[in-house]
Amino acid sequence: MFDKMTVEEISQRLEQVIQKSDAMKKEGEVATYLPCLSQIDPDGFATSIATTSGKVVESGDCDIKFSIQSISKVIDFMIALEDVGAETVFSKINTECTRYPYNSVRAIDDRVANPFINAGALTVCSLLKGITVDERFQRVADKIKQLSGADEIRTQKEFHFVTDINRSLVYYLRGVGLIDSNVNVEEVLDLYVRICFIELNATEMAHMAGVLANGGRSLDNRKQIIDEEIVKMGVSLMATCGMYESSGKFLMQTGFPAKSGVSGGIMAVVPGKCGICTYSPRLDEEGNSLRGNIILSDLSKEFKLHMFA
Repeated sequence: MFDKMTVEEISQRLEQVIQKSDAMKKEGEVATYLPCLSQIDPDGFATSIATTSGKVVESGDCDIKFSIQSISKVIDFMIALEDVGAETVFSKINTECTRYPYNSVRAIDDRVANPFINAGALTVCSLLKGITVDERFQRVADKIKQLSGADEIRTQKEFHFVTDINRSLVYYLRGVGLIDSNVNVEEVLDLYVRICFIELNATEMAHMAGVLANGGRSLDNRKQIIDEEIVKMGVSLMATCGMYESSGKFLMQTGFPAKSGVSGGIMAVVPGKCGICTYSPRLDEEGNSLRGNIILSDLSKEFKLHMFA
């Protein structure tokens, strides 16, 4: 569909969808459990679409940089698959959604439920290759830079903040053997938090999603940034687990995979067609951007993006 439309036509229809969501722009609450998140502008807003053919459409303040938070888990997971292989990753991490909250210890049995809850992401970070935390972080940052087309990668100044729940999770994971006993779990925590506080804007994130929609190839089709089989695994789990407890409902409504972050970003991947990023910090009860959910659902209808329709 996008191939037959001009940027102006896509933009016009995007604006119509956004206008419909205006009535809900004051609904929801900003995350307050991290000091830096409680200080952001609750009315910040941006939406960007990057098609696999290279078209980019923007709305709102697409220069706003926001921390990617749990959206980073998708990239961490794919790099772990590159580093140690699927057999090792899936010996520690399952592929199923969970009804428990993202930071729950109850989603850990013989394996962690999936790589997109905190316990899963911490386990993934323990698998990433590199001698030092700085080296491992730089590898992830470099991959995100390639995927997003960002000129530089920076982190928020308060990235050092670690919740007590995450600290307890990482020690528990080592205690039950899902993180190897010789791993320094404080370094795992440091790495996990640093990556969560990488900042992108909506257009950079849409570009990253567009590359995933393009099977891991750059949008100019010159370079394979991530192996296509690894992209398939990551995007499949985005569809089933990317929106926490409401993943099934979101997939039913939109028909495409997405991953959310508590800063208000949602990265959506429409395979073969486009990547979409919405940014709106007011969250619903599951910790997903409330307005972003509405916009993505309406965009699915407007552009007929539902994969199962």
